[in-house]
Amino acid sequence: MTARFCIRCGQRLATVREDGHRRRRCRACGWTFYSNPVPAAVALIERRGRVLLTRRGRPPHAGTWDLPGGFLEADETPERGLRRELREELGIGARGLRLLGFATDRYGPKGFPLLTLVFRVRPAPGPIRAGDDVTEARWFPKGRVPFGAIAFRSLRRLLRDALRRGLRGS
Repeated sequence: MTARFCIRCGQRLATVREDGHRRRRCRACGWTFYSNPVPAAVALIERRGRVLLTRRGRPPHAGTWDLPGGFLEADETPERGLRRELREELGIGARGLRLLGFATDRYGPKGFPLLTLVFRVRPAPGPIRAGDDVTEARWFPKGRVPFGAIAFRSLRRLLRDALRRGLRGS
């Protein structure tokens, strides 16, 4: 997925090579489309030896498993955006957010680039219920996480590594 027309003057963009990268640039006004990653934040929630995964309700990768979370709004910090997403998707609050790492991927086979911040989160007390763009929330024993059915390759890797390192449950 890439821009084809200039957002400044409307002319067709040309592909140019710059600093070892292919970019789309307007020959008329010089505006450049950089295809920077879109920020997202997700939660690794563990409890009593289990990991909470959510089933994606929308494309891309509808029907696959994912960590709960989503895209950040322009005025949000990653922590605030993740708290909002957890309320929308699962109806829960979040405590003790701790950054575990980040993952880079694409949002679908030909989608835009993603930069996903992954936080370890303790859920606030209360029931968990699927909502918004999540069709199901399920606890998986750490030894039975369906890695092959997780939507994004980089999250599969990060989750596998985090569980291998032996993070204790909340």
